[in-house]
Amino acid sequence: MRALRLLAALTVVVAVLALASCSEEMFDNQSDLVVFNDSACQLTIWVDGREGFGVRPNSDRTLDDIGKGRHVLEAIDPRGSVVERRTIELAPGEDYYWTIEHC
Repeated sequence: MRALRLLAALTVVVAVLALASCSEEMFDNQSDLVVFNDSACQLTIWVDGREGFGVRPNSDRTLDDIGKGRHVLEAIDPRGSVVERRTIELAPGEDYYWTIEHC
């Protein structure tokens, strides 16, 4: 019986240490948008009809916490033309990774 109590106490200590050492990202409840621009063009990313950010050729950018639910994403080139448009649905804490290869 003493060995069983010792094992239970050790299990609790290990669980507490494991949780304490976990990254905050494991508990992140935000929905982020990560854009990889593999094209040769400067792009402007619009989220739900609002300008979000610019992303240089062959680089990436992140928009933190765009929120859960449905979103319309657009990649716009320097001439104002839509390169790509996507409609996505995000769960709480779900991130979306978007790779744009051509402009």
